[in-house]
Amino acid sequence: MLLFLLLYLGSYALINRFRRRDRDDLFATDEDEVTVYRISLWLCSFSLSVAVGAALLLPISIASNEVLILYPNSYYVKWLNSSLIQGLWNYVFLFSNLALFVLLPFTYLFTESSGFSGHKKGIMARVYETFTVFSLLAFIVFATTYIISAFRDPDRNTFQALFSKYFLPFLTLYD
Repeated sequence: MLLFLLLYLGSYALINRFRRRDRDDLFATDEDEVTVYRISLWLCSFSLSVAVGAALLLPISIASNEVLILYPNSYYVKWLNSSLIQGLWNYVFLFSNLALFVLLPFTYLFTESSGFSGHKKGIMARVYETFTVFSLLAFIVFATTYIISAFRDPDRNTFQALFSKYFLPFLTLYD
């Protein structure tokens, strides 16, 4: 948790360092725009921290393995075992899929939304519109994938066609 917190703070600082400064005037007049921008910044910072964690996972795994080989009986490195590294791999795998397939598209759609016409203005109207567009997009992607897989191999199960043929991994955590 401490590692992820450090990665998140670094990602937040990096995004703030490179964001456009001329857009501050656009968001200063409308409180909803400021809130939407702030939520999008948090979600993008989370996604960047997960990506940096995924990039650092292999060097951390190699370094921890070398430390365990050098000091196999040391009391101070007993916590650095294979179950810890396997747990880190599983969490990074889960959160990278969550960030790539859910959070980043939601963030983009959320910043582009304006709320359904006829409803009250506010954040929840934008969330409803974003969720609706995201659900329709997900339905179109899965329906297209199903139709393509049905034409290629009609004898295969739909679940097998979606998850094993197109290499979409199962999002499971191992204990």
